[in-house]
Amino acid sequence: MDTLEITKDLLYIMGGFLLGSIPFCFILAKLTGRKNLRQIGDKNPGGWNLMFNVSKVWGLVGILLDMAKGYFSYYIVLGLAYESSTAIMGTNHNQLIAVLAGCAAVAGHNYSPFLSWNGGKGIAAWGGFMTAGSWYAFPVGGFSLLMGILFTRNMIWSVILGIVMTCLFLWFYTDAAVFVFASLLLLVIMLPRQINRQLPLGKNFQFWKEASLQDLFKPKLR
Repeated sequence: MDTLEITKDLLYIMGGFLLGSIPFCFILAKLTGRKNLRQIGDKNPGGWNLMFNVSKVWGLVGILLDMAKGYFSYYIVLGLAYESSTAIMGTNHNQLIAVLAGCAAVAGHNYSPFLSWNGGKGIAAWGGFMTAGSWYAFPVGGFSLLMGILFTRNMIWSVILGIVMTCLFLWFYTDAAVFVFASLLLLVIMLPRQINRQLPLGKNFQFWKEASLQDLFKPKLR
């Protein structure tokens, strides 16, 4: 692979980050409710805050747009990346770059340069990315999140379970071990945005942290 192809790959990954960094929910809140998501609710510029504190309909639209960022970052790059017979961790070159672009989209969503390196929690963008790997990953991720919520009442452990189970599924389904590496990247990207800095760090990881499921889903200041 020459320098030109390496440059192209880096541009694909950067493109995933830039697509992910578009703050659709923040924009929708401004356009439809004239509200700044960073000043209301849990001050998180993501779909959940938009749904709870501006509009359920526009919140759903925002969540779908955030999912699209992760989906298309992977799907488009998978078709565009440099064709190569090189296999890394059981993965061809195109899929490797597509996975990195998908992770970059989640990072862009969570740490958007358009929001002073702030952003959402990445769940919707992650869901779109995993769905692009396989449509079967969507119910696997949803079921894993639900089980984590029911058995731990802690969103951090639920997200960990969702990421690990979905990436393991994609590893076995696509025979691409790079999804194991992707799970580690996603944990590093997403977990810091799940931590409530109003609480001690240990309390954040406590099982049954929330008294009720309603408390778990209600946006809180972080």
